[in-house]
Amino acid sequence: MLRLVLTVMGLVLLVTPVSALDGGTGPFDAAADARAEVASAMTAAAENGNRVILVFGANWCHDSHGLADHFAQADLQQILAENYELVLIDVGWRHRNLGIARDYGVPVIYGTPTVLVIDPELGLLNRDTLHGWHTAYSRPHEDVVRYFRLMAFSVPGGGVVENSHTYAALVEEIEAWENREGARLSNAYVMLQDWRATLDEDFSDAGQDADAARRVEFYHSVEAAIDRHRGRMREDRNALFSAAREAVRDALFELGSDLTPELATELDAAQPDIRLDFPDYGEALFPWEEDGWAL
Repeated sequence: MLRLVLTVMGLVLLVTPVSALDGGTGPFDAAADARAEVASAMTAAAENGNRVILVFGANWCHDSHGLADHFAQADLQQILAENYELVLIDVGWRHRNLGIARDYGVPVIYGTPTVLVIDPELGLLNRDTLHGWHTAYSRPHEDVVRYFRLMAFSVPGGGVVENSHTYAALVEEIEAWENREGARLSNAYVMLQDWRATLDEDFSDAGQDADAARRVEFYHSVEAAIDRHRGRMREDRNALFSAAREAVRDALFELGSDLTPELATELDAAQPDIRLDFPDYGEALFPWEEDGWAL
């Protein structure tokens, strides 16, 4: 059964043309060949010993502009010039250029901006923090400077828990879940934009035509439900990683009081049966997953 609840929207919301919000002025270029820009940045970084920053954002996004404002400050400009190749990638309404993020093992854009820091040899460096930039506008500038200064020299690693084979196996399970559900969520934003392209007349007539208003209201209810699901999935992802760390740490403490590499080796050899509780979102979360759906 379809689990999307219709919500009552104000008339102003009903008649607002969503497509008008897709572009706007700002640093993110929807017409750019993002793949070519990323390839050029990776080549330059490999040649000059820099790293690459990929910012997946949009001109409609307050925090994407906020991060761009941070980048424009002199102190951070110097750090970027000395250590990074920077590429700003337009994602539209989280439906554009998503394949580039997937190329680096990021299956879904939960919020904008999403920031990937990539070393040409070591790969993605900031997997644990790349989704944390949706508050970039209000983030203190000194924190942003500190982050990119550290990421210019950091090397992937972790503690005893993170370096155990037991934890790595759980991470593989989480990533498989996120890849599956992330593809579903990303497709939802693509479908939403395809659907919106068929509703121009309904948006124009919504103020005078009750049927058109109901269709637009339904569109907005689906849009809101997708956004709620995006937030829930981001929380579920974070909870899964926390649960994995806690479970492995607890298992280690059952073997000894000091978290040492030797203890992790002992745990890995024991092959403990640790199971994560993955959320089940059901088979029909969005209307196009229902039989008989058509734009």
